[in-house]
Amino acid sequence: MKICSIINFFWLIVCFFCLVSCDEESDFISGPTTSSTIISGVARTADGKPLAGVQVSLDYKESVWLGQQVTRHKAKGVTDNEGNYRLYFELRDDELCDSGNDASVARNFYLTIDLSSLPEDMYIMPKDIKSDNDGQKLLFYYDNRHFERGKYYTHNLYVSRKCWIDVIIVNNGKIEPNDKFVVSNMIKYGGDYLPFNSYYRDGRVLMEYPLAMTSDREQTFRVPCALNDSNSIYIGCMEGGVGSYDAVTPVKKVFVTEDGPQLVRFEIDAAE
Repeated sequence: MKICSIINFFWLIVCFFCLVSCDEESDFISGPTTSSTIISGVARTADGKPLAGVQVSLDYKESVWLGQQVTRHKAKGVTDNEGNYRLYFELRDDELCDSGNDASVARNFYLTIDLSSLPEDMYIMPKDIKSDNDGQKLLFYYDNRHFERGKYYTHNLYVSRKCWIDVIIVNNGKIEPNDKFVVSNMIKYGGDYLPFNSYYRDGRVLMEYPLAMTSDREQTFRVPCALNDSNSIYIGCMEGGVGSYDAVTPVKKVFVTEDGPQLVRFEIDAAE
């Protein structure tokens, strides 16, 4: 009897997941019309260098609690030699529906910027911003009521060039075994909007670089920074390895160029 019960439970689970189906379709159009919605922008670095060959796409996603999941690929394009791109698509009636107070239904658009064509050693990449990012893609979220038919929207992209500097940390030697440390760096990144798949603070993306700190009085770490741009750097500590990272040094604003600075020095607990 137990074996039969287990088998019946297994088939019940299989039937449930079959009912909660996923519907995926392409909804591209060959060219814009008077009713088309258009998104355009330019992808550049801090020093104005255009980013060519970057894939850009827009998807509509609708999910119903314990119901059908819908994904429509609405538009796709690629930046030209000047970093420009343009997407155009037609909005369906159901994509404009107001979910109101119905929390069981979510309707959203996602603009995806695929940076995998850029050299990882030359640019700050999504995995530099957040280590668990799947692939080198930036995601930007729009509520489904954001867009209207026949309207024109702008979304510019900003990607920092990468350089490496030395961070010297002087501490009082009272480092607990379970404490965790990071170099936190707030940079301008993503463009007109902050990426959905990133951490941010004070209107900037927060990049955290883990450190293997010891009780040595002075240690040096090589960390990535935004080139030809402002970096707001500080040291963060997660006491006991539990909770969040809190600043244990003041924030230092550093404008990094190819000529310098080559290092930044921090002191924890006013070490002498």
